Amino acid sequence: CIYFAPSCAGRVLCIDTERNAVELLEPEIPTSDSKYLADGVLAPNGCIYFAPCSAGRVLCINTESNDVELLGPEIPGACKYSRVTGGGLLAPNGCIYFAPRYAGHVLCVNTESNAVELLGP
Repeated sequence: CIYFAPSCAGRVLCIDTERNAVELLEPEIPTSDSKYLADGVLAPNGCIYFAPCSAGRVLCINTESNDVELLGPEIPGACKYSRVTGGGLLAPNGCIYFAPRYAGHVLCVNTESNAVELLGP
């Protein structure tokens, strides 16, 4: 499948390229504009992680099960992380780091534990 995080939509879009089928995955993500604008990062565990722009939490899509989960604490603010700042990068330690746009901290997602941490002053 190919996965798209919602921006103004309410659910994750899954396109099954083998069956040419489209599915909207649960759960419904609270409504707001520009929820997720940065590209997702595929981790070795088979999950794709998206940093929130105006959404409050990190989005995790398990590509094996099609499960969608919101991770970590609520991160306040708007336009926190987006593709303007380059999206996220998977480091050798298994963590994904997202540079902030208007957020006050670097976002770190530990892909082994799914823990979310804000780094920096």
